[in-house]
Amino acid sequence: MLRKISTRFLPQLQCFRKVSTAYNLQEVGKFTQPRSNSRYEAGQLFIHKKLDYRGVVLFPWVARIFDRDNEQFPASFDQKLKRGDRDISSPACQHCVYYQVLVDFRDCPIILFQREGVSFLGHGTDSNKFYTIPGIEYCSHNDILPYIHSTDNPIDHNLFMKFFDKSISTEGSLAYAPTQKLHQFHQDNFDFLKLRDIHCQTTNNVKITAYCFYMGARKEAHGLEHWWRYSITLENVGNVTVQVKERTWSIYSDTDNKESITGRGIIGLEPIIEPGNSFQYSSLVSLRSGSGHMWGTYLMERKDGRFINVTIPPFMLISQRMEYTPTTPRSPRST
Repeated sequence: MLRKISTRFLPQLQCFRKVSTAYNLQEVGKFTQPRSNSRYEAGQLFIHKKLDYRGVVLFPWVARIFDRDNEQFPASFDQKLKRGDRDISSPACQHCVYYQVLVDFRDCPIILFQREGVSFLGHGTDSNKFYTIPGIEYCSHNDILPYIHSTDNPIDHNLFMKFFDKSISTEGSLAYAPTQKLHQFHQDNFDFLKLRDIHCQTTNNVKITAYCFYMGARKEAHGLEHWWRYSITLENVGNVTVQVKERTWSIYSDTDNKESITGRGIIGLEPIIEPGNSFQYSSLVSLRSGSGHMWGTYLMERKDGRFINVTIPPFMLISQRMEYTPTTPRSPRST
């Protein structure tokens, strides 16, 4: 598995991808040295260290990381968050570079990636319609394994050739440079696409990483309904296989309305996560108010038959672009 490879030796290794359920390998390029002190530029090809998909970097952000596994993390932080305290600054808050990336559609069936990508609400007369940008994901700097490709079609995505032109790197190898269309996409949608906060917590050897972003608001019979999209990564950091059996969410709005949701599995699945592997999914949540917070629990069954509870750390739901008129939220410009 790629995640088992020591990054010290990546420049000397060829890069392979699994291309079928029989784990056949196909060469796609050559690894380069991961960067520790500088960001990756737009056009950098990579393989995700944990989820194993191929992708290309679009642009970066610096996100705040609220890591409950940090010994310095204050125990009172989650209590404040569950009370709806919007001042969520913390002395134990860390910062990490995250990238928005395009995911190779050929890898979606392998990693069970949801091709619909990020979603937005329309504006004006289309304010009740959802718009999506397929195959867009967020990736931590630490999860990028950069490589130089050796194939004619490095990324299978309909936006790839719109966002990038072929060029030559300083080392003389084939590279990809951002087009004006990508620069315009970045300028038009930066605030909508920006990640601000990442929340992490490990319970019973399963690490949960959660983030969300505001999609906009649309008119309903009762008034405005605010929508957020959240993404959860479940990483098995133990040595026993686990399976997700049940999820429970507690969702609060700033008007003190509470909703508890319990259901089987997640997104219609009961994923089995082997030691060292990860599973990621996205979903939607809506509130009648412009802010709230949510947290939850996964019930999982270990391979030895024992059941465990895994905590989903609380995170805020904030309509971060309230400077826009709420009744006419923007949608990203088409590409």
